[in-house]
Amino acid sequence: MHCTRATLAVVMLSVACVYAQGTSTQSPADVRTLEAFKQSVTQYALLHKRLESTIPKLPADADPQAIDQHQLKLGQLVMDARRRAKRGDVFTPEAERLFRRLLGQVFSGPEGARLKATIMDENPTLVKLAVNARYPDQVPFSTMPPQVLAVLPRLPEEVEYRFIGNQLILLDIHAHTIVDYIDRALPK
Repeated sequence: MHCTRATLAVVMLSVACVYAQGTSTQSPADVRTLEAFKQSVTQYALLHKRLESTIPKLPADADPQAIDQHQLKLGQLVMDARRRAKRGDVFTPEAERLFRRLLGQVFSGPEGARLKATIMDENPTLVKLAVNARYPDQVPFSTMPPQVLAVLPRLPEEVEYRFIGNQLILLDIHAHTIVDYIDRALPK
């Protein structure tokens, strides 16, 4: 079957609408938790932008070595600025519970097993994570199905959700560092 970009966009939008409708009946506590999470992520993004503005911009035609050097330099600035960062600073205990519940809804649905298999394909399970550490260079990025992204809060462009094993991480994609993570984010 041949799909055009427009068809794919309509399908993805439909999936997002279905999942967004399913989560629109949030409790006041969930709303507060999501707002606190969004505020923490926004504060991180502002820090990222401030630090990135202090180093030379990458040229559009940068080679892989230049990109890696830029990531290392920005990563070091982020690590220095967040010396005291720890797990739970962004994914608070309340946010962890909410994210696990949202992910549980996605993975308990009819597509759940297939979605989990997609994520776990080439996803290493024995990686030790640390907040404020560099994302392991030897670890490929896991696939993030649109059904998963549709139920999670939208992130600023500097940060992405990724899975490493069954852990959901917030990844600073320019600094290649782990902002925070949730253990056991994927249901069994």
